[in-house]
Amino acid sequence: MKPFEVFIDHRVFRQKNFLYTLNNLSAQIPFEKIHNDPDFEEFSYVLKTMPKAPYLILYDSSNIDVVLNHICNLKFIPNALSRLVAVAFDEKALITLKKQHPAIPNVLINLKPFMDQMEPKMENRGYLVYTLALVVHAKICASLALRGIDFWSMHQDTLWTQNFDLMNVEDRYPDANLLFDTIGNENPSYHRMQHWVCGATFFVRGSPTTYQFFSQVESFMLTSQSPDSSIFSYLCGHHQYKCEFLPRWMVSSFDYFAGPRENVPVLIQMDGGKQPGESKMDVLRRGKFVFRNENGTCDERNFHKLREYVKFGFPDSIQTDGSLRENWYSKTVYILKNFFNVDPWNRKFYLTIHQTLI
Repeated sequence: MKPFEVFIDHRVFRQKNFLYTLNNLSAQIPFEKIHNDPDFEEFSYVLKTMPKAPYLILYDSSNIDVVLNHICNLKFIPNALSRLVAVAFDEKALITLKKQHPAIPNVLINLKPFMDQMEPKMENRGYLVYTLALVVHAKICASLALRGIDFWSMHQDTLWTQNFDLMNVEDRYPDANLLFDTIGNENPSYHRMQHWVCGATFFVRGSPTTYQFFSQVESFMLTSQSPDSSIFSYLCGHHQYKCEFLPRWMVSSFDYFAGPRENVPVLIQMDGGKQPGESKMDVLRRGKFVFRNENGTCDERNFHKLREYVKFGFPDSIQTDGSLRENWYSKTVYILKNFFNVDPWNRKFYLTIHQTLI
């Protein structure tokens, strides 16, 4: 290195530019614009009058096929489809769903004008679109919580292998304000990540406390390059929020396919498994998780075979060695951090996991 050469970490500048653009976009969709929108107010009223906490999904034209497949999955589960509600991020997706399933409560928060502001070759455009959707999601959750509405936030790429409705999960945790899924599977390698939130499936008990929670989530995303899931995990370290974590046998993610597969979870979010050039529907087809025929009808036979397909699907994903490998130094540091309550469960570390993505 030359005498006066200065090391420059270009990632810092990329993060700064990323957050600057994200803040500019978010400022054009303030919380008040969503909360006070007449259509969203009407949508919220419908949710508040539902006999059970609704299942909220977000979608746009890029994944409307996955939404329609998800609806066919829920169709064969008593009382599941009647709890489904949706927020569309573009008008084309809204019209498509309303036309095919007019009974599903549906509202538009149009993000297309903001997407159009981004040049196709903009640096980190895909990750920026993803994060903007998460920020808007936090605003939606905050709005519903402020109105005192209990709800489940779910993903349209989640497989229902059993009747989740019958489990009355929210009643099992009467003192909890928030219920979260977690990453991983039953392999020991995930032992250090027991409270790391996945964020695909979570329950919110609407109150001023949970409104504050999601307001803080939004603030964190606008000031640090962290996804909502890692922020959930960090904030749940503050006991006043009263978070609980759902067992993996109940709610899991694609991590399930890397594990021992002793039990088939009730819900599995398909957040992985993509091969180069594949869409989410391509992944679902490879797993035989398609419940909608080309003519628009739903395939009940495939639904009844779902548990079998899940148990034996994606054999190449199985992790043959799931042991917890760590040296004595890492193990000692982890034990001391938990003993002295200094970042127990590595929640602060989890906040940094996306920093290498830009």
